[in-house]
Amino acid sequence: MIQRQNQDRRPQIFFTSDFHELVRGDFQPGPCVLRYDPLRLIPRDELHDENHHVQAHVRFHPVGGGWDGAMTVPANAPVEQLADPAGTGFMLETAFTLPPGGVELEVWFSCTHADGSVHWDSARGKNFWLRFGLEDLAINRAKVVAAKKMTAAQDALKLEISSAPAVDRLVVRWRLTNLPGSVRTESSLGGTVGEGLRKTWSTPPDGIPVPKGATVAFDIVYFVAGRKYTDDNQGRWYIAG
Repeated sequence: MIQRQNQDRRPQIFFTSDFHELVRGDFQPGPCVLRYDPLRLIPRDELHDENHHVQAHVRFHPVGGGWDGAMTVPANAPVEQLADPAGTGFMLETAFTLPPGGVELEVWFSCTHADGSVHWDSARGKNFWLRFGLEDLAINRAKVVAAKKMTAAQDALKLEISSAPAVDRLVVRWRLTNLPGSVRTESSLGGTVGEGLRKTWSTPPDGIPVPKGATVAFDIVYFVAGRKYTDDNQGRWYIAG
């Protein structure tokens, strides 16, 4: 059985200072924590100026509606000393309510400075689109299958993943954990429409050839309406062995 991190946990979203957007937890209508590193919008040498007003903007798809909220940098906050690209240092924090029926979030931020100028953190005007991998994907099978012949030189990695109907392409990125120097390989999975209109994505019938006794770590990249999303088991990767 594949262990999926934070399943059934409340949702959280992190925007880190090294410009990563991390989705944690499971999609559940109700409160969603939003954490944002102000270093994404405020230069380090201006952090101690109190006249910065960061505003978060969230839109819910496909149900419509949205939320806007202030994320104020507290006076004398030790932002620079506690900066951490992994999102474990000082971050602005707020919460908003996820509505029932929403599956995708569109998020962007603005910061108004003391001179009245406004800077934007919006993926260069495209905004950030976020989905919950725990909602979109289910891993039905992930296993390295031993070759039937004892003399065979290779085993086979076999995967089967079901997805929400909106997913139109799925790629698995994998590497061998027990082979030093192993490079990461990308393999596209073939998809078919199954029961309830969910799609099933799988490796070829014979699987993907891997060395005998291999242990494989993998994550999943999937595409919805041309936008790219990643499910890396919330930073832990998935293991097949």
